[in-house]
Amino acid sequence: NRIKDEIEKNREKDLVLFKQQRFAQMGEMISMIAHQWRQPLSNISTISGKLRLFLDLGKFDEKNFYISLEKIEEQTQYLSKTIDDFRHFFNPNKQKEMVCLREIIQKSLDIIEKAITNQGIKVVKEFAFKTKAEIYPNELTHVLLSLISNARDILLEKGIEQPCIEIYGEEFEDEYIIEIKDNGGGVPADIQDSIFLPYFSTKSKKHGTGLGLYMAKMIIEQNLGGKISQYNSENGAVFKIVLQKEH
Repeated sequence: NRIKDEIEKNREKDLVLFKQQRFAQMGEMISMIAHQWRQPLSNISTISGKLRLFLDLGKFDEKNFYISLEKIEEQTQYLSKTIDDFRHFFNPNKQKEMVCLREIIQKSLDIIEKAITNQGIKVVKEFAFKTKAEIYPNELTHVLLSLISNARDILLEKGIEQPCIEIYGEEFEDEYIIEIKDNGGGVPADIQDSIFLPYFSTKSKKHGTGLGLYMAKMIIEQNLGGKISQYNSENGAVFKIVLQKEH
């Protein structure tokens, strides 16, 4: 009974931590929506303002009018796509699916990449996946967003010149490997063993909850049956995800 009680307590604790991290990430996602919508809304406002001006000046041109309408439609389609990306991420679907990892990584980037590049960070990606993986797509998206956001925050906090995040994907006979690299100088050796612990953060209190990496490790190991590790390259930190193939 005592062992069962301890197991139940740990489960409840993990659930609380997961919800805390989910709410933190949800707040960040809402902030990203606002960030990604600002430019399209500004474009629509500019285009409609020009149309009104031309009408007021009696310079209505039917060809330019339809061109402007097409531009407005493009912007509204982008806004709609952004909502779909976020809606899919928060979909509570917990069924395994056969998915292309390239698509999952790209969908994760669709949510966050524009906000990152607007902050002056270069994003490099290279994938070499040949087969589909049977996983929980939203769980992997959650982890990828957490790792990419973590890299972004470190780069901005350290004021790195020519900041860059690299995402690589490769497939082997028995496993898939995804690596997320940054050029932020790496994780200090004295704390490398602690970064996956709950409430431990390498970032300032303003940016870090101390739950992101802990939850990433839990999801990868418990929900996706994989492994996650961190090592330093010459320029920065590398987070490596290994997912086993189903046979």
